[in-house]
Amino acid sequence: MLVLNQALEWLSDTYLGGLPIDRIATVVSVLLSYVLAHLFRRIPSTNPNARHLFSIVSTVLLFGLVQEQYLGLMHLTIGSLVIYALMRLLQGSLMPKVVFLVAMLHMSYSQLRRQWVEQASEDKQVSFDYTGAQMVFVIKVTSLAFCIFDGQKAKEAAASLSAYQRKNAIAADDTPSLLEYLGYVFFFPGFAVGPSFEMSTYRRMISFDSTAHRRQLNTSAYTTLLVGLFWMVVYIVYNPTFSFLYLATSEFQRKGAIAKAVYLCTAGIVARAAYYTAWKMSEGACVLAGLGFDGFDESDGSARWMDISNVHIGSVELGTSIRELIDGWNIGTNTWLRHHVYLRIMSNTQSTNHVSQSSSTAATALTFLVSAWWHGFYPGYYLTFVIAAFVSSAARTLRRNLNPLVAQTKSDNVKLAYNFAGWVLSKYTLDFIVSPFMVLTLPLSVTAWRNNYFSVPIAVVLILLAFNVLGAGHYLRRYLVAKQASAKI
Repeated sequence: MLVLNQALEWLSDTYLGGLPIDRIATVVSVLLSYVLAHLFRRIPSTNPNARHLFSIVSTVLLFGLVQEQYLGLMHLTIGSLVIYALMRLLQGSLMPKVVFLVAMLHMSYSQLRRQWVEQASEDKQVSFDYTGAQMVFVIKVTSLAFCIFDGQKAKEAAASLSAYQRKNAIAADDTPSLLEYLGYVFFFPGFAVGPSFEMSTYRRMISFDSTAHRRQLNTSAYTTLLVGLFWMVVYIVYNPTFSFLYLATSEFQRKGAIAKAVYLCTAGIVARAAYYTAWKMSEGACVLAGLGFDGFDESDGSARWMDISNVHIGSVELGTSIRELIDGWNIGTNTWLRHHVYLRIMSNTQSTNHVSQSSSTAATALTFLVSAWWHGFYPGYYLTFVIAAFVSSAARTLRRNLNPLVAQTKSDNVKLAYNFAGWVLSKYTLDFIVSPFMVLTLPLSVTAWRNNYFSVPIAVVLILLAFNVLGAGHYLRRYLVAKQASAKI
C-alpha cells in the first residue's frame, strides 16, 4: 500500500527519529487489532466458525496489507496446510516428531534467507521480516501436534503426562477441523509477535461469551496497552543514545569501568523496551478478545483467568537472581521448551520411577540446542546461549552456598545488602551475556566482551573453580556449623 508506506515514512522522519517503517507498521497493525478485537467479541460464541473465519481474515488484512508481509503470509499459509496434512495423515509418536522437524526446517530456511538478504543489503538491515511471526507459528503447531499425540495415548500411558500436558491433551475424536486449526494459527492479535498459547486456551476463548465481562476485559487490556506505549516512548527516546553496537567501538573502550557498566545496563533496558512494547501491546489485544479465559470456578461460578503474558517486567528489571530474571522473560517460549521439548526428552529416556543425573543433563543440553536452533543462526545467539548455561550453573552454585549464611543472620541490613548486590550483579550479568545476541556477529561480540574486560566469563570460571574444585562450599558449611554452634552456647 503506497499511501500507507508514505504515511509511515513521514511519521518516522518527522516524529520517530527514523525508526524503521516495518516496526511502525507492526505497531499500527497491533493497534488496529484492538478495534478488531471489539468486533470479534460481538460475534456470538455460539457461532465458532464465524469467529475462526474473522480471525483468519483479520490476520490476512493486518499482516498482508498493513505490514506488507506478502511473502511471509505465503510461507506461513503453505506451511500451515502442510503441517495440518501431516497431523491428519501420520499416526503415533511419528506424527509430532515429523511435524516438529518440518516446521523447524522451514523456519531455518526463512532465517538463513533473512541473513543472506541482510548481508547483501547496503545498510545490513532487513525490512519487513516475517521470521518473528514464524517463530510463534512453530511453537503453536508443534505444541498442537504433541497435544494431539497426548490425547491418543492409552490411559496407562497418559498417566505419565505432566498436569500441564494432561490439561491440554486433545482427544482422538476432537482433532480440530481445518477452519479451527487455521483460526488458531492465524489468531490475529498475537500472530506477529505472540504470545503463543495452546489450542485448549484458544478453544476456551472461542466458546466464551464475554458480554458480562466487558468492563473487566477492557480495563485489563487498555492498562496493558498503556504499559506497552510507555516502553515504546522509552525506546524511541533513548535508543539513538544507548545501543549495544556502541560497546564494540574504540570510544566506548576509552571509558572507565564504572561508566562502561552503567552504559551496558542502560543499553540493556532500552533494548528490552522494544520487546516490552511489542509483547505488552499484543498481550492487551489478546486479552481484549477474551484470550486467557480458563473456565468458571465451581464454587461461586466466577470466571477464572490464566496469565498469558510473555514477560513479567518487574521480575526482569527488579529480580535479585539470574533465575528470577530468566523465568520472567519470554515466558511462552520457556513454557514450550519445558513441556514440549525437555519433558518429552526425559519421558523418552527414563522410566517414571527413576531419573538419573546424566539423563537430566542430556535433556538440558538437547533443550538448549533446540532453543538455539529456534532462535536462528547468528553466531551471537550461540555465544549468548553457551555463556548463559555456564552462568546459570555458577549462579546456582553461588546461591546454594551463600543463601544459608545470609538466612541465619539476624541483621536486616546484611539481608538488604545481599539482595541489592544480587540485583546489581544479576542485571550486569544479564546485559553482558545478551550483548552478542544484540550485535549478532562474532567479531563485534568478542570486541564488546573484551571492552568489558571479559568480566562475566572470568567470574564464572573463578566461581566454578572455587566451589567445584577447591571446595569453597565445604569451608563455608563448616563456618556456618561453627557459627550456629557458638550461637547456642
